[in-house]
Amino acid sequence: MQHFQIKCVIFVSYYRILFGFKKMSQAQKKSLLRYLMPAMALGMFAFLMVAYGSAYTPPKAQKQRIVCFKFKQGTSAEAIKKHMADFQDLKRQMPEIAAYSAGETFGEDNSKAEYDVMHYLTFRTEAEVEKFRESTQYKAFEKANEANWDKVLVINSEIK
Repeated sequence: MQHFQIKCVIFVSYYRILFGFKKMSQAQKKSLLRYLMPAMALGMFAFLMVAYGSAYTPPKAQKQRIVCFKFKQGTSAEAIKKHMADFQDLKRQMPEIAAYSAGETFGEDNSKAEYDVMHYLTFRTEAEVEKFRESTQYKAFEKANEANWDKVLVINSEIK
């Protein structure tokens, strides 16, 4: 409310400058108006952008979940591709996931990595992580793909 009052005082001040000087000629008033109107418009725009940014800023993401999969020997490339697409679809289906990325893993010094693929998820709260874990969509993904997995590693962390 205080910001609104300050903006009203500023607006009234501009109004008095523009229309309060009775000794100014019409040409002087027009000239002053041409200079002050863009400044007023820019000020109003800046105020609205700050107000919009403060009111509609989503909460910062705070939790990360990394899920690594090692596929069984002989798992087809199509099955791995389906696994990746199915997991990526979870991002589209679940608004709890703030960010998602995935890819194949690689080892150090030309060695083979222990896991084949990794999914990197970001959530805002621990409750959203739990909701994701218990969701029917994730359970359906697990059921559809678990026959191809040899090992699964899950790492949860907090963003600082």
